[in-house]
Amino acid sequence: MLGFLELAVAYRTWRDGNPEDPPSARKKLRNELRKTASKLEEESISLESVMAEFKLSNNTLKRMMSHMSDNMDRGLEKGLPGSTIAMLPSFVPELPDGTERGTYVAMDLGGTNLRVMIMHIEPGEPMRTKQFNTRIPDKAMHGSGSQLFDYIAKALCDFLVEKDLADQDLPVGFTFSYPCNQTGLRSATLLRWTKGVTATGVVGKDVVQMLEEAIKRDGRAKVEIVALINDTVGTMVAAAYESGQCDLGVIIGTGTNASYLEDTKKIVYGMQNADDDYLHSQMIIDTEWGGFGDRNEAEYIITQYDKIIDKRSDHPGVNTFDKLVAGMCMGELVRLVLEKLCTSKVLFNGNASKLLKTPGKFPTKYISEILHDEGGSYTNTRQIMDELGIEDFTFSDMLLLREVCMVVSRRSANLAAAAIACVLNRVSKKNLLTVAIDGSTYKYHPFFDHWVTEKVKELLDPGKEFKIVQTGDGSGKGAALIAAIVFRVKKAEEKRKQDEEKLKLEEEKRKLEEMENIRKEKLMEEERARRYQDLLNYGDERISERSNQLS
Repeated sequence: MLGFLELAVAYRTWRDGNPEDPPSARKKLRNELRKTASKLEEESISLESVMAEFKLSNNTLKRMMSHMSDNMDRGLEKGLPGSTIAMLPSFVPELPDGTERGTYVAMDLGGTNLRVMIMHIEPGEPMRTKQFNTRIPDKAMHGSGSQLFDYIAKALCDFLVEKDLADQDLPVGFTFSYPCNQTGLRSATLLRWTKGVTATGVVGKDVVQMLEEAIKRDGRAKVEIVALINDTVGTMVAAAYESGQCDLGVIIGTGTNASYLEDTKKIVYGMQNADDDYLHSQMIIDTEWGGFGDRNEAEYIITQYDKIIDKRSDHPGVNTFDKLVAGMCMGELVRLVLEKLCTSKVLFNGNASKLLKTPGKFPTKYISEILHDEGGSYTNTRQIMDELGIEDFTFSDMLLLREVCMVVSRRSANLAAAAIACVLNRVSKKNLLTVAIDGSTYKYHPFFDHWVTEKVKELLDPGKEFKIVQTGDGSGKGAALIAAIVFRVKKAEEKRKQDEEKLKLEEEKRKLEEMENIRKEKLMEEERARRYQDLLNYGDERISERSNQLS
């Protein structure tokens, strides 16, 4: 905008200049006009090209959906070796039915935070919760696996001892928000770390076993780990408990992922190494869609800035879709664009601060704060400028900064919407579909919910209807609820086995009674035959006697 004004002023000065001015003055004005026009052209091309990289047409999004759906099919059939979307089994057979009750422990490890919760569940009543939050120290996140799980076990035992529940042998649901090869409800091998965690000696190991060993080393609490779940599975379960149904659970926070109910017969790869026979017709699948694009299959949605972020990340080439959508990289993505615009002298007159040039110094929360600003003073934006050490800026700079935040985060919302529509199109259910979404990026961004909802409408198959509900603390409530579901299903299974055993005993008793009746009937038949034979013999004897008498 300012470029156009500069051009207009320079042109008017040149046009309206005094005809008596010396040729050198006229020439100088003409040169300034050319420079201004050239600068404007450079700025327009630079700004347009930068913004255009983040704009995706519906045709491009539908192309992505097709590739994503193909990957999901291959993931169900061949797992991670055959697909970038692993489609991991959760072994959670069903959603809550409202009859769950009892006291359970929920643990939630996601990103840099750990929560330990005690939840009391009663049918028809809100869950009552006591919880303890802690931040995982760097030495545990980036040290050895033993250090990490010892810290988790200590936090658990500290809390249970404080609440005088250490000897209650409470069931524990453990939310572990990292991709695992799960072979049972309480058996899962870590495939890879995400979200910046690099603890050694854990990849390829059973994380439930590592946690149990750490709890045993601590020695202060008696608990039973009954289920390990992903946070999206927990979100889906918690939403179903609160609203009565849920078809898709989604996380859009530090990372992104989704879970949905799938027919067991389609889960080929995931069931090959199952610890026990799975007797249920459906299972919640942890898609791990954050890995989509890991094998260069989504280059058409990746920008030069995404490639820089991936190269600098803790896990290059891994969790591509995570880095495109989730909050962990969104702020850095905006920073890279701003840095490029400063280099091109489109923003801040080319005067980027040291902080703006430093990776990681533009957190994703800045995006939400800037977009929450209303017209006028732009208080949040000015505060962020101050925190970044940018002193010389114009109102147009603030508008441009806001536009960059809008374009980058809207691409994230559009990609998330395309992934959601992709899964909903796979669900055969005909009535209203419910999508539950949790996560800080979705929750705190002022436009994300609207953008996602509108884009899903555009991409969903004709005839399908959906609604989006935001959930709170799905990873915590879900872990406790799944522990309750496991307990309920276990009790139901025990009752089923008892009933089967009872029927078996009754059947055996019936068969014994039948055999006894047959034996008795046979004896009676033999007795009747004997008596009949005796009678015949007696008759023969009498006839013989009479014959003898007559002779």
